[in-house]
Amino acid sequence: MRTVAAGLTEAGIVSDAMDAQGLQLQPVAKDRLALIAPAGHPLAHRSKVHFAEVLDESFVGLAAGSALQDHIEEHARAAGRSLTLRIRMKTFEGLCEMVAHGVGLGIVPQCVVSRYRRRHGYRTIALADDWAHRHLCLCFRDWETLSSPMQSLLVHLGARTGP
Repeated sequence: MRTVAAGLTEAGIVSDAMDAQGLQLQPVAKDRLALIAPAGHPLAHRSKVHFAEVLDESFVGLAAGSALQDHIEEHARAAGRSLTLRIRMKTFEGLCEMVAHGVGLGIVPQCVVSRYRRRHGYRTIALADDWAHRHLCLCFRDWETLSSPMQSLLVHLGARTGP
């Protein structure tokens, strides 16, 4: 699990799956992960799948160092496997395009699925694993030490004032 506190300057947005030791977390949005597959893939007709069922497949991943990609790879290792990555992409749109062209499967947040599905025509399969249901959280060390503009931004994003 990645630790986020060391690189935080003032505030940020992280998944509740991150190790945020020493930081305050305030959940502000649900972040469900989904498996995407090319339209003709054998899994394309499924509505739900467990991650362990697809670990023999090839994947399109995000660039090395991506928090989401690291999170996915941690769960593959926890299942005693490693992902077979055919290519890594810098953007979600690039990942979705490669999946649509049959390069491999992908795992992306549901909001990404909705944004690019019409353009790229891939199929969406819900991940049945608990770890695929996350929350996005605002994070900061101490509310009182945040600058006034940062406090305003965080309140706009849904933060409760103070701890």
